[in-house]
Amino acid sequence: MSQQFEDASREEANTFRRDRLTVAFVTSLVAMVMDVSERELLSRRRTNAIASRARQTAIYLVHIVLGWPLRRAAAAFGRDRTTGSHAVQLIEDLRDDASFDARLTNMEACLRQVIEPGGAA
Repeated sequence: MSQQFEDASREEANTFRRDRLTVAFVTSLVAMVMDVSERELLSRRRTNAIASRARQTAIYLVHIVLGWPLRRAAAAFGRDRTTGSHAVQLIEDLRDDASFDARLTNMEACLRQVIEPGGAA
């Protein structure tokens, strides 16, 4: 029984590590594209509108492109499920802006390249 427990603990640790690396990658990508510091994007406190929009974008990408449930995606950025839901709805609405949509489409393509079979994730 202890071997099963060790295997389950090891798998859980690997999943946690993979999630942290994934969030770090998404954070770096969004920070670079949206010209905001990663520190501001990951801040647990209220930040300026640019950092908030970047965080909402990151939550959106993790939820939509990576298929993470809202609770998991929002928690990865220190937010709750309802805040994650608000972020996804807001970003969907912003896609009406052609410039924003083009940047978002490019970020989605970048993430998809990484997560496809043979990719890093």
